[in-house]
Amino acid sequence: MAELGPGVYRGMSFEEYSRLPAANHSKLKHFSKTPCHARDAMLHDDESTKYQQLGQALHQALLEPDLFEENYLVAPKVDRRTKVGKAEWEAFEDRAKGRTIVSEEEMVCVAAVKANVVLHATAKECLYGVGLSELSIVWEDPATGVLCKARIDRLCTIGGWPVVLDLKSSHKPASLHSWQTSVMQYSLHTQAAHYLRGLAVLRPLEGDYQRKFAWLVVETERPYCVRMFEAEDAALSIGNDTIEKYLRMYAECQQTGIWPGWGDGLDLAGLPAWAYKQFDLE
Repeated sequence: MAELGPGVYRGMSFEEYSRLPAANHSKLKHFSKTPCHARDAMLHDDESTKYQQLGQALHQALLEPDLFEENYLVAPKVDRRTKVGKAEWEAFEDRAKGRTIVSEEEMVCVAAVKANVVLHATAKECLYGVGLSELSIVWEDPATGVLCKARIDRLCTIGGWPVVLDLKSSHKPASLHSWQTSVMQYSLHTQAAHYLRGLAVLRPLEGDYQRKFAWLVVETERPYCVRMFEAEDAALSIGNDTIEKYLRMYAECQQTGIWPGWGDGLDLAGLPAWAYKQFDLE
């Protein structure tokens, strides 16, 4: 794909977005290890598999319901060990060409999540109110000149306030503690900051009016509850500082052509802090 200039792009497929030659969060976050790890992630792209099948189905069912009907088909329960069952399955496969096959159990989850979204007033406002889904954005980082990109699930409003919505599926109950752990584990605060930085460059708001960032968490286990979290300012500030550091490292590596791994010499290693506490050695 030819390089695209900075802008907001609608109707771009995820495959097209993945091929855009720009830095996104899923690559930049590897600088938390070393530039060498980040370079390896850039050279061996795995974005097309970032979602598991059920997560992908939920994503499209909620954000692009018309496409979901076109792209997904429920597999029939047939005994393919029998002649009749085998014939039924072959006929189904012919009908399903070009579409993604999901199980009845997966479709039950999708239907239940959609029903629970409608019952959640804030989630319903975000998904079915005024807004735009599946936006690809490309911008130049003002400080480093690095070309960046992001894939935004949805721009919407909550009570008239502009919000960047990120849809996440979870096999665990969406308790506050569980979600805060996930935010830290998967650097979701850094991802949020990356998205907000891009929109601030491309579509700045007037005055001190700032966009909010929210996660819509949908559970993939019964009772398939949904919950929404707003990213707090302190977490976004840390995420912003982190992404700035990664971009400076990226710019330097691009300029020098050197992508170092772990440093030379010896690093002192003991036990984790909790272990010292356990043995009263701290």
